[in-house]
Amino acid sequence: MRSKILMGLAALAFAGTAFAATDYPDGYTKCVQNTGASCSMSGTRNVALGKSGSFVYAVKTGSFACIGSAFPTNSYTTSAWCSYGATTSASSSSAATSSAAASSVASSAAASSKAASSAAASSAAASSTAAGSINMTIPAATATVTNPGTTTIPAGSTKSYGNQRIGVKNSVGNCTSEGQIPVFILEEGATLKDVIIAGGVNGSDGVHCKGSCTIQNVYWEDTCEDAASNLGAGSTMTVKNVIIAGATDKALQHNSKNSLTVLQDSYIADTGKVWRSCGNCTNNGGPRKLTLDNVKVGKAGSIAGANGNYGDVVKIRKLQIKGYKSGSPSVCVEYKGIEKNGSAESPKIGEKWNTSVCDVSTSDVAAY
Repeated sequence: MRSKILMGLAALAFAGTAFAATDYPDGYTKCVQNTGASCSMSGTRNVALGKSGSFVYAVKTGSFACIGSAFPTNSYTTSAWCSYGATTSASSSSAATSSAAASSVASSAAASSKAASSAAASSAAASSTAAGSINMTIPAATATVTNPGTTTIPAGSTKSYGNQRIGVKNSVGNCTSEGQIPVFILEEGATLKDVIIAGGVNGSDGVHCKGSCTIQNVYWEDTCEDAASNLGAGSTMTVKNVIIAGATDKALQHNSKNSLTVLQDSYIADTGKVWRSCGNCTNNGGPRKLTLDNVKVGKAGSIAGANGNYGDVVKIRKLQIKGYKSGSPSVCVEYKGIEKNGSAESPKIGEKWNTSVCDVSTSDVAAY
């Protein structure tokens, strides 16, 4: 009898904890509802607004009005609750830093409140990919967050978002204009994991790597500009176990010189080019290198474009292309890179096989 009572009390305690987590993230203090009422707190803190295990985040200093307009775009009604976490050193005046702190907390909250099944699915997908297969299905989003500015992942750190859908307010408002901002910036040695990049304008210019970085279990619903850009001179951008569902122009842009992009165990559903070394950058040069291994491509105008005159090298192994026939699409295309000169494009030399620029044989490419 005593054992049954203790078990009942434990169940009640667990139920209370689970219920609390539906109104505010783990470790947060519940404050007031979304009616404009003041949430009293001191210092600079990560704050949340939401219900039913789904939240949006911001960074606030001192007491603040609990109202939807104080947070990134959301559809929460007055039944949602504001809450606040521990004091943070983040400055509320920096949009990028605030976004980084908010999204970092979002990751922890989503993982603890409702991402268990998706995390398990991601783990299974990662294990499957490690064994040689390629995941071709984007997991269900555990939450959706649209940040006011770019989120920076600091040097040497790893951020996992529990398969949240993360976007950013696009400063130019559409996908056809230049000057779009990235959703994430990865500094030297940073790793971005387990996140869905929002489709359309909120996906903006995807992920920028400013140094050596790792992009793992990341899913682009529909690329607005480029999915990921290699911008760190002398660095390596490693992209693995990802899905890029759509990229009208390029999936992976490579601008930095003396650097390497590695793409492995991934699926690119639809793109103009999977990878392109910048053909007409200011102060252009090289070499830029690509290693592509165990990748599936659904539809593409070409797979890789390299500047032979700058010493670029493309190495391709285990590439599968849906319905592939020789020349359709082109696999490794050599170009002549040029200095930026108005709208001039780098001249196309053509598809190459087994050369110093294109380290790929016909046996490395198969149809599926």
